[in-house]
Amino acid sequence: MKFNMDQSLGFVLNRTAIASKNSFNHLIRSYGISPEQWSVIFRIVESDGISQKALAEGTYRDQGNLTRMLDRLIEKGYVRREADSDDRRAIRLFATEKSVAVAEEIIPLSSTHNANMTDGFSHEEQAMLIALLDRVYHNIQKDENEK
Repeated sequence: MKFNMDQSLGFVLNRTAIASKNSFNHLIRSYGISPEQWSVIFRIVESDGISQKALAEGTYRDQGNLTRMLDRLIEKGYVRREADSDDRRAIRLFATEKSVAVAEEIIPLSSTHNANMTDGFSHEEQAMLIALLDRVYHNIQKDENEK
């Protein structure tokens, strides 16, 4: 059996994702939100009035988990939920003053986190890394869609 787990792309990606999440969680812990909640808050601040469906797509979350996360963020005062005036079946999500304020504080931390992860990389290497990981993602999506 010839297989080196430490050279397996899936293993290395997972190990890196876990380390990144843990490191970022440490940076934002004092705000009382998780990295997953941060991505949701950021997307809502970025696209105020976003539909819940678009938010699920933009954060790569399933509707059920997203609904539960939104319930918690609403309780904490980070998000407002309203029925869509054009389609009463759709839900629109809006930023609050609290979410805008926390975004302004966390964005620099996120930028620093990203810079730390690519310390010693040239701008070209950073761009190439993102492009290669996007290609891996699209290859996985293509395989999933063909099943």
